[in-house]
Amino acid sequence: MKSILISLALGATLLACNNQNNEKIQEKEAKQFPEAFEKGLKAHGGLDKWNANGTLTFNEIYGEDAVFHIIDLKNRNERMEKKGDYKIGFTSDSISIYPDANSFPHDNPKFFHNLRFYFFSLPFVTADDGAHQEVLEPRDMNGVTYNRVKITFGDGVGNASKDQYILWYNSETNLLKMINYSITFFDEGNADKYNAIVYSKWETISGLTVPVEIIGYKWENDSLGAERYKKYFDDISFSTDRPNPDIFLNLAE
Repeated sequence: MKSILISLALGATLLACNNQNNEKIQEKEAKQFPEAFEKGLKAHGGLDKWNANGTLTFNEIYGEDAVFHIIDLKNRNERMEKKGDYKIGFTSDSISIYPDANSFPHDNPKFFHNLRFYFFSLPFVTADDGAHQEVLEPRDMNGVTYNRVKITFGDGVGNASKDQYILWYNSETNLLKMINYSITFFDEGNADKYNAIVYSKWETISGLTVPVEIIGYKWENDSLGAERYKKYFDDISFSTDRPNPDIFLNLAE
C-alpha cells in the first residue's frame, strides 16, 4: 500500500509539473503585443507565417554593387557574398571571411552581422524575445497619420542592446512606412540619436509583405532631412527548410 501511495504521489507531482510546463508554453505562444504593433504584423502577413520559414535569401543592391544574403531564420546565422570580392559567414560565435580578412571592405565585420537583414525584416524581428514595444502618440507627416511604436531591448540582447527603433505605421493600411533608428554598437551614448529609413516600395512574397526599395535619410529637428542613400532588394525568397549550417563556415565552395 505504501508503495502505491508513493507512486500516486509521484504521478501527481509529474502531472502538476507537466501542466505547469504546458501553461508556460501556452503563455509564450499567446504573447500579447500592443494593438498598433499587432496590426502591423498582420498587415505584413502575420507572425505565424514569418515564423514558419527557416531560410530567407535576397540581393541587396546599392548603385552598381549587389550583395547576396542567406539567413537561417531560426538562429540568424548569415552568409553575405559580393561576387568577385568576398564571402563572409556569421554564426553566433564565429566570423569567417573568404578569401582573407582583407577582402572585406570594413574594419569591424561583427557590426554587419544581420544589419541589412534586420532592416529588411521589420516589423517581424521586433517581435523577438527581448524586444519591448511601447506605443507612442500618433503623428501626421505630409497629411497622413501614422501610428508609432517604439522598440527597445533587454540588456545583453543582440550586439547592441541599447539600439532604439520607432516604427511608423500608416494608420489606414497598417503597413510600415518609416523607421527612426539609432546605432549604439560603437557608442552607447547614441541611443537617442536617430536616422530614418523610408520604406518606399513593398512586394508580397510567399504571403509576406517585404520591402523592395528603401531610402535612408538624416533625421533633423524631429523630421526628415537630406537623403543619404537608396537601396533595392530583389531575388527574394523564403523556404520552410533551414540552410545547411556548413555554408556559414565553408566559404570556398
